[in-house]
Amino acid sequence: MTSNVVETIDRPFREVGFREPAVEIERRNDGTLIVKSGPPLPPTRSCTTDWLEHWASVRPASPMLVQRNREGAWESWSVSEVWRAVRAIATALLSHGASQSAPLVILSENSSAQALMTWGALYAGVPVAPVSPAYSLMGSDGNFRRLTDAVSLVKPHLVFVEDARRFADALAALGVPPERVIAVEHAAPGMLPFASLASTAIDPDVEARHRELPGSLPAKYMFTSGSTGMPKAVVQSRSNLAAAQEMAARVFEKDPDEQPVYLEWLPWHHVMGGNIVLNRILRFGATLYIDEGKPLPARFDQTLKNLGDVAPSLYFNVPAGLAMLVAALERDERFARHFFSRLKYVYYGGAVLSRDLYDRFQQLAVRTTGERVVLTSVFGATESSGPAVTQYWAVDDVGCIGLPVSDVALKLLEDPNLPGRYEMRIKGPNIIERYLDAPEKTAAAFDEEGFYMLGDAVRFVDPERPVAGLRFAGRFAEDFKLANGTWVRTAALRTRLIDACSPLVKEAVIAHDGADTLGTLAWLDVGACAKALPELAGIGSGELVRHPVLLQELEKRLAAVNAGQKGASMRIERLMLLEEPPSMQHYEVTDKGSINQRAVIERRRARVDELFAAPCQKHVVVSPS
Repeated sequence: MTSNVVETIDRPFREVGFREPAVEIERRNDGTLIVKSGPPLPPTRSCTTDWLEHWASVRPASPMLVQRNREGAWESWSVSEVWRAVRAIATALLSHGASQSAPLVILSENSSAQALMTWGALYAGVPVAPVSPAYSLMGSDGNFRRLTDAVSLVKPHLVFVEDARRFADALAALGVPPERVIAVEHAAPGMLPFASLASTAIDPDVEARHRELPGSLPAKYMFTSGSTGMPKAVVQSRSNLAAAQEMAARVFEKDPDEQPVYLEWLPWHHVMGGNIVLNRILRFGATLYIDEGKPLPARFDQTLKNLGDVAPSLYFNVPAGLAMLVAALERDERFARHFFSRLKYVYYGGAVLSRDLYDRFQQLAVRTTGERVVLTSVFGATESSGPAVTQYWAVDDVGCIGLPVSDVALKLLEDPNLPGRYEMRIKGPNIIERYLDAPEKTAAAFDEEGFYMLGDAVRFVDPERPVAGLRFAGRFAEDFKLANGTWVRTAALRTRLIDACSPLVKEAVIAHDGADTLGTLAWLDVGACAKALPELAGIGSGELVRHPVLLQELEKRLAAVNAGQKGASMRIERLMLLEEPPSMQHYEVTDKGSINQRAVIERRRARVDELFAAPCQKHVVVSPS
C-alpha cells in the first residue's frame, strides 16, 4: 500500500446522515440463515407518483426534470409543471384506450418526455414496459427478433418513441398503426404528438380513479437480460415500486433537508436507473439532470460536459463509468473541485469495483475536500423492483455489498462445495410475485417458502461480526467445473485479476480449455497504459494488444495473480488482449456496461481456441511457472 493510500484512509468521511447498521440473524437447525436489517417500513404510499402532490405544495417552482434541447441549452420542468403533466397524460392515455389490460411500451432512451409518460401511466393505472433502445436501433440488418419477442409478451395498446423517424424501422417491424404511436419529434400523420398529451385538460375523475387503484395491480413490465432465449417480463406491482423506494429512503436517519440534485445516464429499462434512480426523484422531490452521455469512448465526453455544468449531490454509476470519470478528474483539478463541491456520496452497482479505482477516487476526494466521500454499493435484481441489499454506512471496504434493506428477509444457504459461501434468496414487499404469462418460469424462480432465488453468492465480511455486512462471491451460473472436478469461482478470480492488472486492464472474462487450464480474455484501458508506461503513448489499440513492453508488464502482473496459488482452479495460466470492444449488439455488454461472460465466450470461441493454442501464440501472455 502506498503512502498516499495510508494518508487517505486516515481522513474522515464526509457526513451523510446514514443510520447505523444493525442485523438480526435466525439460525435454523439445517444451517440456513435468515438475515434481516433495519427498522420496519412505515406505512408506504400506494404509488410512487403520490409523492408528486406533496412536492407540488412544498417546492412547486423547483426544477424536477432537466434536459438539454437541440441547441444544447438546459430546459426544465418544474415540480408543479410535472404534477400537471402527469395528470394530463393519465387523462389522455385513458381516453385513447390504454388500461390495465392495454399497456404502454416505451422504446426510446431517457428523456423528460419518457419520465412524464412513465409517471402519467403509473398514475392512470396503465402498466409501462420500457424496452432496451438497442433492440430497436441495432436491427439495421432487419433482425428485430429481440424487440418483437419482448413486445409480443406485453401486447401493448400504445407505443412511445422520442423520434418517430429514428424508430421508424422498429415501429414497422412491430406493425404498430400510426394512431397508436406517441412521438415527441417527427410524428407522422395520424400519430399522437406528445405535446398534445401533456397539455390535455385534466379529467376531474382521473384523481379519484387513481386513489381507488389497488397496490397489487401491475405497474411495470421490465425485461430480464439473459444472453439467449426469449426474455421474461417481470411484473412489478404498484406496491412493489412504492415499497422499494421507501426501503431505499430508510438508509437515512431522516429525509434530506435540501433538494437533492442528480445527473444520471443509467438506462431506465434497467431496474437501477428506471426504479432506484427515477423513482427516487419522486420520493425526495429531487432535481434530475438527464445525461445523454454514456461510459463509452464516443459518448463519455457528453457526460463530462454535463458534469462540468452540474455538480451533483448524489451520483450513481457503474464501475466502468467511474473508471472513466476518475481518469478525467485526475487530469483536471478544477473539474475535480467542481465535481466534489456538494457531493454527499456515490452509489455504484452492476459489477465489482476494483481496489485501485476505489483508492484513486478517495485520493481525489481527500486532495480536493480534505475528506473521503462514501462510495457505496447497491445490489438488487429486476425481480426486487429496486434495492435488496445495500452497503450505505461509511466503511473503507471495497467489495462489501452491505445488508438487506428494511423489511427484506435474506435467506442464506451454505454452498456444500465451499464452506462460508452462501446462496442468496430474498423475500419482502418489493419482491415480485410472477413473470407475465409464464407460470412454469415463475414456479422455478421461487423456493417452497416463497423466497426468490437470485442465483448469486455471498460471504460474510467478518463471520464473527455479521453487522459488518456481506461480500459478493459470484454468480452460480458463471461458475464451472474443470475436468479434475474442482469448481472455478469466476467472480473471485476475475476480481483478483483486475486488481493485479489495474489500471492497465479494465475488463476480463475467465475461460478454460475444456480440461484443467484457465485463461482470460481481457480489454485494455488505452489511456491508463500510456500513463503507466510512457513508451506506449500514442500507440493505437491494434498495435498495443501485441506490444512486447505491455505484454512483459502483464506477465509480471499475471505472476502476482498466481502467487501462492497451487490449485488449477485458482490460477490463470494465460492472458490474451482483445482489440474489439465488447459488443452491445451481440449482448456481450449490457446498457449499464456489465459484461455477459457467457455471451463473450460463445461469440469469441475462435479467440478462446487461440488463447489455448499449442504452440502458444506470441501475443498470448503465459504465467511464469
